[in-house]
Amino acid sequence: MRTAIISDLHLGLTSGGDVLRDPGVRDILLEEIADADRVVLLGDVVELRERPVGPSLEAARPFFEALGQALGDREVTIVPGNHDHRFAEPLLDDISLAEGGPLELEQAHQPSPGPTAAIDAWLGPARLRIAYPGLWLRDDVYATHGHYMDAHLNLPRAECVAVATLLRISRPLPDPATAADYERVMRPLYGFAFGVAQARPARLAQRRREPSEAAWQLLAGNDDGLGRGRRLSRAAIRNGFPAGIWALNRLLHSSFGADVSAAAIFAGGVAAASEMATRLGVDGAHVITGHSHRGGPVEGEAEWPLPGGGRLHNTGSWIFSSAFHHPGMPPNSYWPGTVTWVEDDEPPRRVQLLLERSHADMIDLVSRSQPANRR
Repeated sequence: MRTAIISDLHLGLTSGGDVLRDPGVRDILLEEIADADRVVLLGDVVELRERPVGPSLEAARPFFEALGQALGDREVTIVPGNHDHRFAEPLLDDISLAEGGPLELEQAHQPSPGPTAAIDAWLGPARLRIAYPGLWLRDDVYATHGHYMDAHLNLPRAECVAVATLLRISRPLPDPATAADYERVMRPLYGFAFGVAQARPARLAQRRREPSEAAWQLLAGNDDGLGRGRRLSRAAIRNGFPAGIWALNRLLHSSFGADVSAAAIFAGGVAAASEMATRLGVDGAHVITGHSHRGGPVEGEAEWPLPGGGRLHNTGSWIFSSAFHHPGMPPNSYWPGTVTWVEDDEPPRRVQLLLERSHADMIDLVSRSQPANRR
């Protein structure tokens, strides 16, 4: 069976960076996956943290309609992530109501009244199912969005700090851990983030970039073109950042790092995903994640081995952000447009579909996708 996997579409992103909203980019993807036996959308498929669910789904509708038309009577599986965790809630509720025991590594669910039923209708003849927190594609290939790695990341992102706070005031994750152990900590955070988005005024949802992107540019970016006052202000923040991280670690008994360079973020992401796979007991297989938006291993890069003898893979994303993508060729490893293929007996392989698009092309695409009041 040929399975095509794509992750982190974030359809409905208010910045316009969700490049699959563009018909030309959609056509490139649909041509690549036309002969897939099934398609797995590996989390953060629809952006449900920026604005109410109705407008978010409406922005995503053209993609689902085109996907269903291209696939016909084939299977589409959504594996919810942290930004679309709402799609997993009916499954989690059913487990609780049935008192069916803890959440396993793979549990499937049919579309429920609400968002997933709407997506199922837009897919037309294609058959939708929900799997959470992941699914086995073969006996030796497990795919999950990867948001559980936030419990192990040393990057002081807001969500990681929130996870560390809850772990500090409740109890640490066990080792080994179950999916239910991770949900105990993370499900409340995802529910809160979704609820805030439902009540957020439209003007606040139309921000140009995520706070995490702005913070990263402040701490790791350059100051070219800025006036003397802003350069001094930024320098003061950077100089005080390590002390702030030290205090945070003392408070939470955590191990966040003050190095937010691209190399440190990459290394921390691989280590956190490896820890997640080991605690869940899937580290003897090929483990495919998304979440970090950093596809790989890229060509020429060493494999990412897991302690149990398996290999870690990342599907990358379909998001363009000027904070992480700078002019130059070839594009960096965060460049959008990756499909991961899993076939009968070969290791997972990745195909990058948007390498022909220039940085200027992507800037223009994002600009055209932004709401009129943002241009």
